[in-house]
Amino acid sequence: MTDKLEKWKGYIPDDEIAAYAKGAFGRKIGWGERPALLNIDTTRMFVDPEFPQCGAEMPELIEALTHITKCFRDLGLPVYYSRRDDRRHPVQRGIWNLKLGNTGEFIYSEDPRADEWPDSYAPLETEIVVYKNKPSAFFETPLESWLRYDGVDTVVAVGVSTSGCIRASVVDAFSHNFRVVIPEEAVGDRSASAHRANLFDMDMKAADVEPLADVIRELETRYGKTQAAE
Repeated sequence: MTDKLEKWKGYIPDDEIAAYAKGAFGRKIGWGERPALLNIDTTRMFVDPEFPQCGAEMPELIEALTHITKCFRDLGLPVYYSRRDDRRHPVQRGIWNLKLGNTGEFIYSEDPRADEWPDSYAPLETEIVVYKNKPSAFFETPLESWLRYDGVDTVVAVGVSTSGCIRASVVDAFSHNFRVVIPEEAVGDRSASAHRANLFDMDMKAADVEPLADVIRELETRYGKTQAAE
């Protein structure tokens, strides 16, 4: 049984753990040569309780996002962001019109404050923002092409929500053969149970879910030396 499976014992029933072990799930993917931070949908719309798409305040998440962003910047590693594209027209919102009950409201579709980031980790002018209209940051966007051009082979995925846009983006990154790392304190969800269930499943099938402190230590150890050498 892998260490990854061991850490989920107590949350996942033993018989299910055994089924994953039988299928040889949960091996560690590890790090590549050049990681990029992908900050997914952490605008006010999803981290400020004033907005209906945010379930509650998440100060620990904000702190983790600030910490990991500073780490990437200090190491001179690329930082990418994703947020929704223009959704003022019903066609731009697409099938969201049928699934969400507030898509036609100003606070959802037109309020410009919804697309602002908190100052502590807001994108710099030198950092890339990907605009999307569906959960995955890769779906019908140039993100994969940009990452390939940037020499990136490892995506460190952070943001919200774990069960939605994080999950969709992580699966797409994995499908495009990127290594994926998820610092578990740097992703959040309006549902704690959905958060844990999706972290487990991604850890088994598409990514390495690791403590934030371990991720930062790995980044500084692996890539700090590279920067110092340059």
